[in-house]
Amino acid sequence: MRTKTIRCPSTGTRRTRQAVVDSRSLATETSVKTINKDVVVIGNGPSAITLSYLLSGRWPYYKGMDALGHPPDFLHARLESKPNCSLVLQDLKELSEGLEGRSSNPVALLYDTLNHPDADTGQDLPSLLSWKNHPEHAIDHVVLGRGPPGGSWQAMEGDVLTISRGTWMELANLSFREWEETACERQLGIRQKRASVKHVAQYYHDYVNIKGLRPYFRDSAEVTSVRRLDQVKNVPAESYAPTLWQVTGHVRTAEGLENFQYVTPNVVLAIGGTDRPNSMNVAGENLPFVIKSLQAMEKLISSQQLNRQSEPVLIVGAGLSAADAIIAAHFHGIPIIHVFRRKATDPSLIFGQLPSNMYPEYHKVYQMMKDNGMTYTGYTPMEQCQIVRIQSDGKVCLQGPDYSTKIKVSFVVVLIGSRPSLNFLENKGRDLTVDVTKPISCRNNPLDVDLFTLESTKQPGIYAMGPLVSDNFVRFAQGGALAITRDIHTKLSRLKAKEESFNSAIPSVTAESVSYLDCPT
Repeated sequence: MRTKTIRCPSTGTRRTRQAVVDSRSLATETSVKTINKDVVVIGNGPSAITLSYLLSGRWPYYKGMDALGHPPDFLHARLESKPNCSLVLQDLKELSEGLEGRSSNPVALLYDTLNHPDADTGQDLPSLLSWKNHPEHAIDHVVLGRGPPGGSWQAMEGDVLTISRGTWMELANLSFREWEETACERQLGIRQKRASVKHVAQYYHDYVNIKGLRPYFRDSAEVTSVRRLDQVKNVPAESYAPTLWQVTGHVRTAEGLENFQYVTPNVVLAIGGTDRPNSMNVAGENLPFVIKSLQAMEKLISSQQLNRQSEPVLIVGAGLSAADAIIAAHFHGIPIIHVFRRKATDPSLIFGQLPSNMYPEYHKVYQMMKDNGMTYTGYTPMEQCQIVRIQSDGKVCLQGPDYSTKIKVSFVVVLIGSRPSLNFLENKGRDLTVDVTKPISCRNNPLDVDLFTLESTKQPGIYAMGPLVSDNFVRFAQGGALAITRDIHTKLSRLKAKEESFNSAIPSVTAESVSYLDCPT
């Protein structure tokens, strides 16, 4: 949907709808050309890619119940009551009522129920969705990402296997397995249920090209500011209807930095949750031998700065990243001291929640943690323990439940999770969270959004998806794309209807145009 000039019925003056503003007034403040978009998406990971696919006019449709009785009868009945009607045009609140699963977001559960039937029981069944292209409903948007499409997946260690099945990593309307068969070299006869991070990252990159989304994507883009336009220009908010946002930043090119400036009524935050590693808040944490990523540790091993003759490497954390670090160090014969705050038998540890037949490497680490160093040479677990201080001479002071000790180490690898960075927003985005008195946390203090639109309850026109709203799995984050597309399509359809009543020069809606909930009966 493009911008059009309309005549206000009360004043007779001409104004431009949605994202268009008077570029001349902005030119007095900056030499950067202002680009108007209906939607600006910040982040280019899998959730943002899926959103771009839907915004480009590709809409999902229900194909019908499969031979095994999926989906549940009540959902099937609701969907069958509006045959040949895209989910984008239906009442998502009504459709998702009564669904249960591993996401707290109802539209994510709805999409996952239809796209991955019975996935939580370990099933790998065909999707119940088909896709149709509606170019007449394409919404003008841009997707801004710091690197190539795929977001943080492009920066992960490539040889690590995903925690989810390979099919659960796939995006709308492109089978991961079929892509993998044609795009990747595979050993004859081997077909893993899980995929390598390297293949997933390549799949996301290829998806953008295969699905014709490349014109919407702008890589190597760093967003530095998102501000309401009335705040930027110091004019009353009612001068802009609806609220408009100014998104500024730069793109890194071979010639240097190229600044950009977008004006839009809709900003979607899809940056994920891995921007900044969590801090232990202890003395010495910033010393050069303290690292906070698996990639940094892999580089130390590759360069032989960390090897089997080194002092022990101290690995902190009890999640999957810490387990990956333990696996890598153990494989290379590097002595390990593993520090974690919980008991090894704590049922809340992620390892106990993973089927051993699908995740043998993580269950081996889990066994090492519970074995108390009795069986596995070169590995020493220290449960219910935490770092008190890190000294510049390489010694680390540790505190256990009934002891304190000091050990000499080569490196400290801290893998205790991460958090998103919303520094480009006012007050670093804290005003948009559930509890505005606390920093943003994907797990404990996500952004506060409407469950069925994912629009911020604090600022109209700001949307969030993926980890920012506690959907950390790719299969669930895609449901957010459906919720956002439906809401923005509804807004634009209503605005278009108003334009047609205000401006007789604009032709009537054609018969084939589809409005919100205007589905075939």
